[in-house]
Amino acid sequence: MEERKEIIRTHVAKGVKVDFAARLAGISKSTYYYKHKEGKPGRRPSTHTLNMQTNSLMPNEKVVQTIKNIIGSEFMENGYRKVAYELKDMGFCIGKTKTCRLMKAKGLMLPRKRKGSRVYVRFTQPLPLMPFQHMEMDIKFIYIRGDRKSALLITILDTFTRVALAWRLQYSIKHTSVADLFTSVIENWLLDFAPCFDDSISVTLRSDNDGRFNAIALKEFLCQNFINHEFILPATPQQNAHIESFHSIVEQLVCKKYEFSSIAEAKNTFERFYQTYNYRRTISSILYLPPMTFLKECLKNNIGVQMRKEKGKIKQKFFFRGQRPIWHSALPEDFFGVNKNNEYLIENDTFVLHTLNES
Repeated sequence: MEERKEIIRTHVAKGVKVDFAARLAGISKSTYYYKHKEGKPGRRPSTHTLNMQTNSLMPNEKVVQTIKNIIGSEFMENGYRKVAYELKDMGFCIGKTKTCRLMKAKGLMLPRKRKGSRVYVRFTQPLPLMPFQHMEMDIKFIYIRGDRKSALLITILDTFTRVALAWRLQYSIKHTSVADLFTSVIENWLLDFAPCFDDSISVTLRSDNDGRFNAIALKEFLCQNFINHEFILPATPQQNAHIESFHSIVEQLVCKKYEFSSIAEAKNTFERFYQTYNYRRTISSILYLPPMTFLKECLKNNIGVQMRKEKGKIKQKFFFRGQRPIWHSALPEDFFGVNKNNEYLIENDTFVLHTLNES
């Protein structure tokens, strides 16, 4: 650039006009006249602030002292936006930008809130190849008419077998409740299926972006138990399709048919529903079998998985390696053996399936 400007100066000294010389050099006239200045660009920051009440200019040091008096009181730790509005109410002609600059220079800003990092899903449809490899979790509101308020129903679902692994119904759900619920999944299902220290087992939990699922304490809990936690993208419930489909069944079979006078009555109803769903209700996507029957056949290695690409999408298809099982819509204690510890035992198998714990 300096070489071009030197060429223009040489031609101007010989009598050539600046406009013509600048066009020959390939730069604009304003670029030729521009002189670089040291320091930051823009107007210099002001050193005083106008106070409309006293109609005088106050140095920034006094404004900073006023800010310290505002946020120095007990329970008055505010950010720069709130402080800017308080200063305006006190007569200062000041905006949030200058307030932020003064507070940042004196170390009066609030510390940044620590947010848990999120790992978003890579594939819209999970394609697990074995039970308990991929799970989905979500919350549904259940209206309790007797109490005139809604309770929260949280469910953890295995996407391979469609088994509802654990559930809880209560008025308030925090991240500690989610951790306790997943602890029951680990103790009652995962530990029986494979040891937690087995490197060949990879367990992934998918959920939406609810704040209770993104808590730092819950993230640490899942990391300690070697559980991969992934979040669906915002406004994409289809990425959590299995649990959303399950909630539509809950809406159709429970919410539209029952009116609950208390949360205890609702818990009893959902206890019957989950037992029926897991042991008796057939699902078309798992070969028209109940989830627990399908799991039983998986453990017998009677279920095969085939991936097909249809219309640009990979779809998961199941098939029987041997004979289709003969089953009937019976209660779980009739279909499975029950021992003295109230645990459901699969015949000719050492794998123990525990009952769902009621919250």
